[in-house]
Amino acid sequence: MRPPVRRVLALDAGSRCIKLLLAESDFGRLRILKEELIDLQAEGLVFAEEIKAHLQTSLDEWGRPPLALILPQHLSISQVIDLPLAPESEVEKLIQDETIKLGGISESRIVYDFVRTETAAKNRQQFWVTLSQEGEIRERILRLGIEQEDLCEVTTTANALIAAYRATSPLSSRAILVHLGAQTTVVVVLLAGQGAFATSFQMGGDFFTRSLARLQNSSEEAAESLKRTTNLLTGPEASPDFAAVVDGWVAELKRQLNEWFEHNPGLAPDAASFELVGSGGGFDQPGLLDYLKAQAGLNLKPWPKGTQPDAVSPSRRFEVAFGAALQALGYSAQPVSLLPDDYRAAWRKRLNMQRLEIASFGLAVICLLIFAFGTWHQVALIGRQQALLVKVQAGQEAVEANELLTAELAAEYEGFRPLFASQQNTLDTLKTLALLQESRSNRSFWYVLLADQQSYFSQSPGGSPTNRLSRTNVFAAPASRSRSVSSDFPAASATATNLSPAKPGFIAELCIPEDADGARRVRRQLVDELKEQQLFSKVDLLSDDLRRNLADPRVIIPDRDFVLALDFAETAFQQPLLIKRPLPGGTSRATLRRAVRPASAPPEGEENPAPIAP
Repeated sequence: MRPPVRRVLALDAGSRCIKLLLAESDFGRLRILKEELIDLQAEGLVFAEEIKAHLQTSLDEWGRPPLALILPQHLSISQVIDLPLAPESEVEKLIQDETIKLGGISESRIVYDFVRTETAAKNRQQFWVTLSQEGEIRERILRLGIEQEDLCEVTTTANALIAAYRATSPLSSRAILVHLGAQTTVVVVLLAGQGAFATSFQMGGDFFTRSLARLQNSSEEAAESLKRTTNLLTGPEASPDFAAVVDGWVAELKRQLNEWFEHNPGLAPDAASFELVGSGGGFDQPGLLDYLKAQAGLNLKPWPKGTQPDAVSPSRRFEVAFGAALQALGYSAQPVSLLPDDYRAAWRKRLNMQRLEIASFGLAVICLLIFAFGTWHQVALIGRQQALLVKVQAGQEAVEANELLTAELAAEYEGFRPLFASQQNTLDTLKTLALLQESRSNRSFWYVLLADQQSYFSQSPGGSPTNRLSRTNVFAAPASRSRSVSSDFPAASATATNLSPAKPGFIAELCIPEDADGARRVRRQLVDELKEQQLFSKVDLLSDDLRRNLADPRVIIPDRDFVLALDFAETAFQQPLLIKRPLPGGTSRATLRRAVRPASAPPEGEENPAPIAP
């Protein structure tokens, strides 16, 4: 979809040919897409209906773009109107009054348009005004059969020439444009790059043809062919009578220009200070431009090519159509439109509808892009979530594999842990015996009982002494025992174990044959020394309600007998590792933690060792 104002077909219909030029503005870049010249005589198009039918066929082939129609200059008036300074609201009323004066009395409505031009006069303002009778415009539209087409612009030959010349030579400030058509000659004067004067007279290429036919006493077709192929103005085949006809045309051109110069003496003295530019098919006659320069003093130059690198230039004889396309596309600095009101309203409605359609299409494209972006974003999120899920699953599998391996290692460790616990128990027992033996050095006390706490508390409070030993071998038996898993220690009953306050460690019963103060001092020193050892977590006197009468009364001094509870510091080998394995098909993972054993329970895999008595 393209806005219709961005592509336009300029229609320049003359008496001998119809010129079509399709131009397009694509993001500010002007391009001429296609040019076509329809020769009416060569195509055999004589009647109006034939011309309409052929033109409709051409419009179908070109896609029926919006049309810009060129109105012949002799059907319009273009003139500069000088007005006093007035508010913008009053300018149109003043120009309307002037157009009535210029148009004279007519039954047809006057269609006019104007643009402001620059002026050096103080307290004055000038406007370039173009007007025509609406009946002439509509009759032209009907004659071509384009009343049902999208007519977007109607301009005159003079205004089209101004737009085309300014686009081709933007640096030229003064120029006289002479367009020699089939029926008329159009003259346009540009000052400071703006239209200052425009006129036409009914002497064109057909005037030369008819004059030559009369001089040669031949048909117009033969005269036209002779005029286009032979230099009748200079050289051996020159015709003085035909040169007189051209001189008559030159005289009329100069008369038109001299009248304007006489009415505007302050603007320019004569045509010598202006650049003369010729256009139109009439100047294709061989030797005409050279004759005008040599005999008439008119140095008419062909239509210039674009001076800018990106300039667009029309083909020869398409200058007027190019100017109309420029004005319709908005490239004219001095646009003047004679489009009737109903066509103007229809065109604006078409533009508004087209803009609405384009806006709706753009909105739909934006919504589609937003939807596509949202879909892509969601797909990307799903992809990232799936990737994260795969990573989580991989991590889960790695963790489960690691935990299974850990469980296997822990199970293997549990197989060796009783051995390590027995070794640790043996070491602790040996260290305890060594410490107790060392503590008797240079002190007057003796141990009457040494037993592990599980065996000690498993005996009833009133039990009889066991494991009697001689006085001279007090530490022989305890030194050979350990807290290892062994059959040397009888197991206690379940009830006694659950109710026993036993902890990992020993019970040491000793006698101190000192007075009360001395005994307490020795006991306190012994307890302090044992507390400093990292082997024990607690060293304290055993309460009377927990004491057992297991020692031989013969080695005990009443009131000098003390029972110490030696609690071992906890080691890693004393508590088993509890392994929770996942159920088959379940989601729970294997866990590993160290068991918390009741204080009164013996280490796993161990039995309650028997007390060691003297």
